[in-house]
Amino acid sequence: MPRLAERVAVVTGGAGGIGSAIVESFLAHGAKVVIVDTDRPAGERLLERLSGARQRTGPGPADANRLLFVEADVTESQQMARLRDRVLRAHGKLDIIVHAAGISGRPLGDGPVTECPEETWETVLRTNLTGAYLVCKHLLPPMVESRYGSVIHIASDDALAIPPPPHDTHAYIAAKGGLIALTRAMAVSYAPYNIRVNAIAPGWIETPMTQDLKADPEGYAALIARHPLGRMGRPHDVAGAAVFLASDEASFVTGAVLPVEGGATVW
Repeated sequence: MPRLAERVAVVTGGAGGIGSAIVESFLAHGAKVVIVDTDRPAGERLLERLSGARQRTGPGPADANRLLFVEADVTESQQMARLRDRVLRAHGKLDIIVHAAGISGRPLGDGPVTECPEETWETVLRTNLTGAYLVCKHLLPPMVESRYGSVIHIASDDALAIPPPPHDTHAYIAAKGGLIALTRAMAVSYAPYNIRVNAIAPGWIETPMTQDLKADPEGYAALIARHPLGRMGRPHDVAGAAVFLASDEASFVTGAVLPVEGGATVW
């Protein structure tokens, strides 16, 4: 039997690099997946690609409702409330939340606190941390009612081992560190409801968000050298960890932070 058979999952940031890999892996393991993203064109392309792939493998008529795209912003409380209602109308329950929505602060001028613009600080914290709060505030109640669920926050290894300049983006690091603290607090508070809450801390992953790093070959080589495994990660490296944490194989795992970073935090 597939590891996530008939589970209903919401993946925020689901049209992005890591998020889309998680969506694809969850679908392959039998879950019904709701993709949530602000990027409608990217979401619709992903929906078309994955729906087309499943049609080619002959999933059958019962499979038509397994994939849904909802355009929504995790920083908007009312949109998260409407998302919850949409999920319950479509599936009648919710089993898994993956909060993968997030932004990099680098394009916005993120850096040490003395250099980080206030508006950048507020934008990064609101998207990467407050967004997680709003997602869980509105989507957790159905899990509490059913007394079952798995929540996975996508944090960052930057919050485990602070990177040196020029990667010392304090707003991003603070937001991801807060996300790890929120993960642990939620794990304690919701354990009585059989809801597990964990975080994945990816290292440098090959996504559109990190492609600009290759413009500096020397800096990119130095970045790779920080990884004992000698490469950047791939989105499906993170997706594999998410499948494990969402499945019953991790039924005794909560409050954990799973690094997926090629050993970068080891040395």
